[in-house]
Amino acid sequence: MLVVRKPKGEEWTPVMGAEVLFAPIDRPMLMRARRAARAVSVAEADDDGTSAIDMLEEMGDAMSRALITEGTQGWRNVASQRFGDDGEPVLTPAGDPVFDLLPFTPENLAIVLSDPVTFEAFDVAYVVPFVTAEREREEPGNAFAASQNGTGAAATQDSDTASKPAPRKRGGAATNARTSSRSRKPRPKKVSGGS
Repeated sequence: MLVVRKPKGEEWTPVMGAEVLFAPIDRPMLMRARRAARAVSVAEADDDGTSAIDMLEEMGDAMSRALITEGTQGWRNVASQRFGDDGEPVLTPAGDPVFDLLPFTPENLAIVLSDPVTFEAFDVAYVVPFVTAEREREEPGNAFAASQNGTGAAATQDSDTASKPAPRKRGGAATNARTSSRSRKPRPKKVSGGS
């Protein structure tokens, strides 16, 4: 069975107390993100001191960053702390820090994503659900993921007919199970009437 999901449009997603407008991840975006990951792998391969695990993490981060950068369309309630000309935080008379709403721009997005905690929050809110849904759709045990040759779980669901003959009994007459789903109806008996 082919299950088609209606593509979602852009949607507001909560991220760390703010709301971020994400575009749905599509195949072209995914291909561009994979190219970004491959670029990292080539750069890391030139560095002899990089372990395979570190390279995989860098590639995963590059792919997520590319998807987040392209897919983030806007945000609400993202703020930055205000600093004075001297570089010190501006405080209220009560001693609390002052925050200003941060408008959405590609430059501000890059600044926000430079914080590892915020980057992880964006990744968990946007990329991880997509990857999880793709894995579930492609899992061999998933009844809704039919294989390409028609032998997957969805293509070979149980039916009400036997697929092979019943086993023969030892020492007795051979009998076969009926494999037809049609049942034989008894013929009505002829009634002879005499007068």
